[in-house]
Amino acid sequence: MDTVENAEDVQSDESEYEEIAHTAAEVLELMEEAWLNEKFAPEILPHKYDIVECLLGQISHVEENLTNVGNDDLRRSLHQMELDRLRYLVSSYLRMRLEKIETYVYFILKQEEERSQKGEENYLNKNELEFAKAYMQSLDQHFTDRLHFWPGNIPTEWKNQLIIPNIHSFVFMKAKNEIEGVMVSHVNEEEEVVDLRTGSQILISYSNVGHFIKTNQSCLI
Repeated sequence: MDTVENAEDVQSDESEYEEIAHTAAEVLELMEEAWLNEKFAPEILPHKYDIVECLLGQISHVEENLTNVGNDDLRRSLHQMELDRLRYLVSSYLRMRLEKIETYVYFILKQEEERSQKGEENYLNKNELEFAKAYMQSLDQHFTDRLHFWPGNIPTEWKNQLIIPNIHSFVFMKAKNEIEGVMVSHVNEEEEVVDLRTGSQILISYSNVGHFIKTNQSCLI
């Protein structure tokens, strides 16, 4: 009887472990997808900080478990390399978003304001929005100080000349499910409407597929 109960306990523990591992694998897959999308998209995408926080939580959990593993144990080195890879993935994702904010700060904040007025969800999270506003104020102060000695009236036209991302750049896209009515532009400026099957890949202008990326119907590769 005890043997049966012990066997059931072992099976229960193994099942729970497999469920946790499967969940961790799913989170990692989502993080890698978010990283690739942000890397290849010319514009900043809606933030995925729920995935980032989940992955950071799993990293902390693994680090706690490693404290019980000896330094000479091979498993510790393997897990440590995996942790370093996950940290790089998260830091690279955050760094790419900050670089886009710094490059297109006026354009991004203008879009965020328009989304707020329409009641739409912002692409930046709270911390990113605070950083963007502080960065824009620093730029304004910098140019004000430098243009203070400008003869005559201080030019302000530069504020209206926004640096915007090139959404017409070409990207490689993979359909995650069937997508109908994708507009494809050819070299001779002719346009064609095509339907994409699940798993199909295409080289296409980002302006034609950006919506599908943001709605999780496709991903960039």
